[in-house]
Amino acid sequence: MWRYLTSAGLARLADEMVVVTLALLAWSRTGDELLTGVTTAAYALPAVVTGPLLGAWLDRTRHPLVALAGNQFLLAAMAIGLIFVPAPLMPFLAFLAGLTLPMTSGGFTSMLPRLNVDLPRMTAYDSMLYSGTAIAGLALASIVAVAWSPAGAMTVVALLAAAGGLVTLRLVLAPAPPSPHSSLLPALRAGARTLMRTPPLRAATLTSVISFTGFGMLVVTLQVLLPSLHADSDLSGLVLAAFDVGAVLAVMAVRPHLSRWRPERVLFVTVALYGVSFALWTLAGNLPVLLAMAFVAGLASGPTLVALITARQRYSPPELLGQVSTTGASLKIGAFSLGSLLAGVLLSSSTPTTALLVIALLQFVAVGVGLVAARSKAPAGHATA
Repeated sequence: MWRYLTSAGLARLADEMVVVTLALLAWSRTGDELLTGVTTAAYALPAVVTGPLLGAWLDRTRHPLVALAGNQFLLAAMAIGLIFVPAPLMPFLAFLAGLTLPMTSGGFTSMLPRLNVDLPRMTAYDSMLYSGTAIAGLALASIVAVAWSPAGAMTVVALLAAAGGLVTLRLVLAPAPPSPHSSLLPALRAGARTLMRTPPLRAATLTSVISFTGFGMLVVTLQVLLPSLHADSDLSGLVLAAFDVGAVLAVMAVRPHLSRWRPERVLFVTVALYGVSFALWTLAGNLPVLLAMAFVAGLASGPTLVALITARQRYSPPELLGQVSTTGASLKIGAFSLGSLLAGVLLSSSTPTTALLVIALLQFVAVGVGLVAARSKAPAGHATA
């Protein structure tokens, strides 16, 4: 268990740093909101296409650990490259760095059933690991950027990613469940059908994807919001870290009780509460108040990730869990990309307050779409109550 947490933790720590470090690096070099948004979006964009392919391949390959480690080595190489390329080329290199991004989130999570562990307990630990590495990664990105430079923060990303790849190669997994599909294309079709035709899984996926669009907007919005509060934009990572502290505490508090409710219903409630708490961010007049509001938003949304991972495990066939996980992750990453781009365009002609209200509104849209999807009469596929 601890070896998995170490390998996934290092990989996600690097990944969490990239999200903020890319924005800081682009902003510090150009001061251009649009280029900052485009660069951040370019990192997430390829995952929309690569996620399902990588997941289907991960379900079938005999060497999943080599694939997961290779993803980290690629990120390390691209991170070093981003430090030296001219600013106009940053979106291109960010695009290359994001090609295998779904492996860091969905790829590692899909390995959980192949570890000899208590799955519900490990799922909660994995969720807390997401938030824990987000806290450390976002804070570390800001601290290194302030004390050294955004380029220095990107160097740390490269070192962490390389270390994560080396530790991942030492993991031990049980054999993968046999696949009934003779080739990759039928497996892709089966995974897509599972996502589209299983109402609770589809509902959880759509809700999380639309909600995550708001997070993509937030990362870029903070670069403009903080200076308006007389704070350094390099401190954006600390704001997001305060959010994740709240999320970890919420998971620790409610973890023993989550099994009482269907995971998609937990998701609906927490995303709605997230939207309510986020609307209050527009009232923040200084950095300490914003940090407190971020903490409250984290408390509201904390169980969301546990519920999403549980939904994937409960409603997906074991032989398709890798594809469902990475596809879900790729859709969320694509939503992040769209949100980053939307924020860049919106902030070019509007205020951070407007962007914050749009982010809050997206959470309620996400819940509404999820409720409609959950009530569909489409075939239930593998779903079980």
